[in-house]
Amino acid sequence: MTAIHVVVRPRPARSPAPDLLPGFGLFDVVVDGVNLTARIGDAQAQTVLADFGRALSDLVTGQRRRAVVQLYSDAEPWELGLEVDGPDVLVCVYRAGSAPELAVHERRVELVALVRGVAEAIGNVDRTDLPPAVSASMDASIKVLESARVTGGVRRQTTQVSVAPRGARGLALSAQASVRIEPEGENDQGQVERSDLHALLFVGSFAVTARGKTAKIDPVPLFLVAERLVELSDEVLRAAQAARLVYRRCQVGQVRLGVRLTPSDHKVALTVGSTRRTVSEGLTFPQLLPSALAETSARFARSLCEAVLSADPSQNQNLRLTALQSEAAALLDRARSPSAELELTNPRPDDYRPFATLRRPPSSAGTWADGGQMRFMARWMATVPHLDLQSVFLSGPRVIVGTDREIVSLHKNSGEVEWRQAVPRAGTLVTPSSLVRIHPDGRIGLFDLESGRHKASLRLVPRAAGGASGAVVHCPGLPKLLALAEGDRRVTAVDLISGEIRWRFTANRPAAVRVRRAGKLLLVAGGDSVLVALDVATGELVWRARAALPFSGEMVVDNDDAFALTAAAQSGGHLYCYDAWSGALRFTAAIAERPILGQLPLVTHSAVVVPIRSPRGVGARAFARGTGEPLWQLEPGFFHKNSAWIAVDDCIVVNTASGTLTALDAATGAFRFNHAFAGGLEADQPRRLEPVLREGALFVPQHQVHVVRPRDGAVIGTVPTDLIADVLRVDADCSVVVAEESGHVAAFGAGPRLVRVK
Repeated sequence: MTAIHVVVRPRPARSPAPDLLPGFGLFDVVVDGVNLTARIGDAQAQTVLADFGRALSDLVTGQRRRAVVQLYSDAEPWELGLEVDGPDVLVCVYRAGSAPELAVHERRVELVALVRGVAEAIGNVDRTDLPPAVSASMDASIKVLESARVTGGVRRQTTQVSVAPRGARGLALSAQASVRIEPEGENDQGQVERSDLHALLFVGSFAVTARGKTAKIDPVPLFLVAERLVELSDEVLRAAQAARLVYRRCQVGQVRLGVRLTPSDHKVALTVGSTRRTVSEGLTFPQLLPSALAETSARFARSLCEAVLSADPSQNQNLRLTALQSEAAALLDRARSPSAELELTNPRPDDYRPFATLRRPPSSAGTWADGGQMRFMARWMATVPHLDLQSVFLSGPRVIVGTDREIVSLHKNSGEVEWRQAVPRAGTLVTPSSLVRIHPDGRIGLFDLESGRHKASLRLVPRAAGGASGAVVHCPGLPKLLALAEGDRRVTAVDLISGEIRWRFTANRPAAVRVRRAGKLLLVAGGDSVLVALDVATGELVWRARAALPFSGEMVVDNDDAFALTAAAQSGGHLYCYDAWSGALRFTAAIAERPILGQLPLVTHSAVVVPIRSPRGVGARAFARGTGEPLWQLEPGFFHKNSAWIAVDDCIVVNTASGTLTALDAATGAFRFNHAFAGGLEADQPRRLEPVLREGALFVPQHQVHVVRPRDGAVIGTVPTDLIADVLRVDADCSVVVAEESGHVAAFGAGPRLVRVK
């Protein structure tokens, strides 16, 4: 740790020579035994001296009571804080930045001696190579310092405050300190907000109490301790939610803080000690709940800020203090334990069961499930500058293409432009009744699919993380809605016809939620250990479930079953199966490895397959659908790390970036078929590898688009295009649209199928 000292030159018993008189009362800032002036160099030293003179001028003339001089030693942002207190100046030396360090606190120096010494030093500076601005600043400062009558300033007024907020589950923090009093309006800065750490460097006693034991340390910089406690508590809370190990130690002034979290018992140990190494001032408080530590630290920081503001109202414009207030409020928000939200089941599941989506016939059934080869005929090709791959859709008789500047509707068969609409870049979503544009700033625009006419617009709170997430509700008996995740904890239902907000649900804690529709229900989860089901029409809570780890947001609803995944940051997770309509838990299955984020569980009539990932690659775990019993496993590394998965009837099909297509039996893991397609360059691999199943034919994007019959693995066709299928769209008629990142879009139609008529 860097050692910094303020060395005050003592006044000798005998008067020195007259030419040495200005030096008495001065101080040297020493870093690691080296004078700071020598380390920063001559040019910087002269600039610092000019700033020092200007700061002293303001103090002497009464324009300010406090001033800060910047001292940059190497890459560390050290600062020198000066405050007038009667005939003296209180000097603080501290390191600013995200990890502050208080080296010297309020060392007293005579103001008269300091002014004389600085004026003498400025007068002796060689200004030959000085920049004009620095030289002018020195001239102005020395003029004020030499002419001013230094009699000292007003004594600083302080008040004693006691901070003892309510604890949480047996843990409490408290403090006492003497805080500067500043009458309201004394230092009114108008509309200017500044980061002023010097104003917050007060010291006092700090105490931690838990289970009848108390650790008390005095004196300590309380504001810096509060900042570090909030930082450590936030790290512990996030690690506990992700089942990660945490072991951190730090020192703030004379306080030594340490936290240790083990994922096995989900408890944290807090160690509080002193640099004086006395036994009575060093204690470890084990078996604390992470949420309790976070709540207590947040309340302590918030109460400390309130005490500072009550004594000095001008600190409400101190960015350092307002930042701690915001961080404490956010931490307290996240610390509200999910266990406080009781699990809730729906007593009337039959009210929602009739809206369940009927199970479709076997996925491999369709026009091309049997018979001969498929032929494709090229229809048209278009060049679209600044193509947005996420805004290419095949909807009914039209192809919707989005760019950075406009949306264009092309006829599926001819490629003719039906309409175009100039719009800024945004995410695009096509629903049966409207085209929705979702802007990064929260603006939502609805457009008519037939004409491109703008129908409605509204503004929501922009999503903080995770991108846009939502679900479309568009079926008989239910309102036509778009349920979107808004901000960091809301789900908002927007009417697709009128553009109005129908309802809004607000969760208790911020989380990057995802939304999945299940008939008349909306399942909401992600980033938190609570999963809720909402009524589509009203937004009311229908049932709620809790888990030990955060839900990842990957949810699948099949018949009466709802499957959801939880995942830790660096370890495994769990597969949960709930009754979709009542919320009753059916089974839980542990997964040793981490499930692939963004990949849904693959559900068949007999098994649930969860793709997993590790540094070695990608594998899978399979569980019995009814009981959650393990069926089979493929260790990570079996498949390429870039792969796409799809469930077809009773098999799992995996398409990888290495050019292989593999089908596995969902119940046993046995191979059904395997294809190794001729590969090109790595750059020729499509951006997205998800196969598309239509009418008994599986369209597989590789360096070409191959068509495979999933029932027996036979290759029944190839789409004749030279484009890389970065985006592949196929409709119910097996019409194909291929979009390449280069800005080219091509459309193909399936040729007629010959059928023997008896």
